Amino acid sequence: MKKLEKCHHCGEQKEDCYHGFISMCLPIPEAEAKIDKWGREDWWKNLEREDLTEEESKELDDLCFYDQMLNTVGRGIQCDDCGRKESELYEKYYPKSLQS
Repeated sequence: MKKLEKCHHCGEQKEDCYHGFISMCLPIPEAEAKIDKWGREDWWKNLEREDLTEEESKELDDLCFYDQMLNTVGRGIQCDDCGRKESELYEKYYPKSLQS
């Protein structure tokens, strides 16, 4: 009998999970839409602006937190379903052709 393990991304108990380094979160389409709204290539430059509303500042702060989670990796467990979903989302939002 195969061992069930809890995926750190979806929280479900599954078999044959990957053990290794994973990001703290998968790409989130809603957050990626906000990055596109602010400018995918340099959205973080808006953090220095002094003419932002409180709501805009909060949105950018949330994007900073999201970006940090997306780019921080640690040891974890990921199921095959989340691994496939992660690959699809990275290809959609961060295609290799845009990476340097």
